[in-house]
Amino acid sequence: MNILKLLADLSAVDPDSYERISGRRGVLASLGQTGRRAVAAAVPLAFGTVLQKAYGRRAATIVDAFSLALTLEYLESDFYTRALASTSLVFPGNTRTVFQAIAQHEQDHVTFLQKVLADSGVAVPAKPKFDFTGSKNNTRPALYADVFQNFGTFLKVAQLLEDTGVRAYKGQVETLATDNDLLEGALRIHAVEARHAAHIRGMRRTLLGANVRNWISTRDEVITTPGVTDAVYAGEEVARQGLIDLVNYFPTDTSQILTGTKEQVTISLGEAFDEPMTATTASNIASLFIYV
Repeated sequence: MNILKLLADLSAVDPDSYERISGRRGVLASLGQTGRRAVAAAVPLAFGTVLQKAYGRRAATIVDAFSLALTLEYLESDFYTRALASTSLVFPGNTRTVFQAIAQHEQDHVTFLQKVLADSGVAVPAKPKFDFTGSKNNTRPALYADVFQNFGTFLKVAQLLEDTGVRAYKGQVETLATDNDLLEGALRIHAVEARHAAHIRGMRRTLLGANVRNWISTRDEVITTPGVTDAVYAGEEVARQGLIDLVNYFPTDTSQILTGTKEQVTISLGEAFDEPMTATTASNIASLFIYV
């Protein structure tokens, strides 16, 4: 029995349920307890019928979201740790100090996510084995053979991993929205990952002359491999948001806000909105660097 999955299912059955729970922090404080009886004792007796309905529903849960997040943070933490330990990778200027700070951020994220999962009473997923060349321990051709020898390759992989993390966290908002406290923690990580991504993009442009902006854009030079890593940016060109057709809303021939051709306006609108990534896509991207 784990309380995080139960809370997610409760909200799926009755979105207003949390407003009626007495002392929800008290419920979270009992994370270490097990069994349906322990959980029922933590909420009002009148809530029992909702509990029963929740047990019959199993969709994506908070545990699933945090397990995915932990895998991605394991990935990033190990990536930066190995890069900093490499004797072949030269960090120009003060970039080593920057990546030491980023590495510490990622380790802090790992620690937080491990604690949340452990406190829920579920087994914390072990850190996978990573091969950042993408060769899966030399069982197939490498995608990034010189990732820890060439600073340019290292930054490209760093950008791909950080952009994946940003979109993946956004993709889990709907699931995490069932718990305000855990959603807040995840969004704080999301904001830091976004700053990492922007900083790395800035490094690529400033230090290496790369054609890349601080945000995802179809104007950026392509650093993905078709059919392999292009899923990192798939869908980011979308200009329509929900039912709103912004392309035809903004003028294209005046000085108001956006100017230029319809194509230019479409590109700008694609840049203006960050798109979420599904858990499946994020897992598939992470799996490129995982082997057994």
